[in-house]
Parts: sequence; C-alpha cells; structure tokens
Amino acid sequence: MTDFEPDWVGAEEMRAALISEVRSSGAVDDDIVEALSLPSVPDWLLSHPFQVIADLEELNGSGAAAEVPEKWRAGLPSHIEADEHEKLQLLYERVLTFGTQDEQRALIDRDYLVDRWGELARVLHPAVVSVWERRFPALRR
Repeated sequence: MTDFEPDWVGAEEMRAALISEVRSSGAVDDDIVEALSLPSVPDWLLSHPFQVIADLEELNGSGAAAEVPEKWRAGLPSHIEADEHEKLQLLYERVLTFGTQDEQRALIDRDYLVDRWGELARVLHPAVVSVWERRFPALRR
C-alpha cells in the first residue's frame, strides 16, 4: 500500500482557474458565476455551468404533462402524465440543472414549476436554487 497525499493547494488553484475561465468567457451570466464560486459547489457542476432563462413567461411547457426527448429519458418514459409527479420532478431536475435555456423554455411549464418549486428546490443543488430564486421572487420559499 502506498501513501497518498492529496494536492489540496493544486486542487484549489485549479478550481480558481476554472472559475476565472468561466467568468472571463462571458458565456455564463454573472449571477450564475457567483453561485458557482461558492466552496460547496461540486466540480461536476462547476465544469458544466447551468443556464437559467431570463423571464418565467418564456416557459412554454405543455401543462404539467410532458413529452420527454430522448436526451432526458434515462429511466423515464417518452411521455409523463400530469399526475406522475416523481417522474416530472426528475425531468425538471435534469432540465433545470443541465438543460439549455431553449430546453427549459420547451419542457418546463411555468405554473407547474411555481406550484412545485418547494419540492424541486429540495432535490436541486443549492447553487441552482439560489439563482432561480434570486431571478424569480415568485419561487422563493
């Protein structure tokens, strides 16, 4: 068995460089960069910055039911009914964390999001929750 000494300084420097790169790219909104800069944000989220729409009115999802694109189907059916809240929650969690703004517009229903935000906020990463709630006071718990 060999001794392993983690390079915490190197890891912190790499993390700071990644945050700096995300910030300077201009491709990620300032409030998202700020949320991603928190020490509690895992590397997987920092390396794949999430997106957030600018206005809740942009959300065009077709009611609480959803047609699930192939990209989001792992463990989900191609169609989710309005009363299948656990499946809808999983879809929303994926789209809010990994989806583009266009995917959010197409798949997320504004009324369902507002009605179910408390449940969704418990499964989303706090960085994602903080940006959505800061942008949209109607979601604040």
